[in-house]
Amino acid sequence: MTAPTSLVAVVALMGAAVRSGLDVRSALEQVGRACGGDAEALCAVAAALGTGAPWDDAWGTAPARLEVLARALAPAWHQGSSPVSALTSCADSLLDKASAAGEGAAAELGVRIALPLALCLMPAFVLTGVVPLLIALAGAVMSDSGGVAP
Repeated sequence: MTAPTSLVAVVALMGAAVRSGLDVRSALEQVGRACGGDAEALCAVAAALGTGAPWDDAWGTAPARLEVLARALAPAWHQGSSPVSALTSCADSLLDKASAAGEGAAAELGVRIALPLALCLMPAFVLTGVVPLLIALAGAVMSDSGGVAP
């Protein structure tokens, strides 16, 4: 089993296929073959559309994550309009969501790593900074008092 192709990549490939002159059904088939994984369901969608199945029925077996692609392509299938702008805005929206999720995960990681990092660095700071300072101070105090404790 192959790893699932990024949904952004699937949508971008659909846009490229349609811009190159393929109709929606042919583009679905070619992108499904090219992407593999669960995107291969696009081949089944294309086959169902080729046999005259209604749009919603053809997409019934596709994975839920491909629903955004079905929504972007529906006006092109039903009304014959160009899906290029819908696919471009869909890809941009998916990229924005992925970017926001990545930034959120990075911010959360910074918070989650602060305590373990502090616990690792604190003993080193104490051993290399505080302990030598205390030893030097103790030596200076002992030498000033003549080695005699008051």
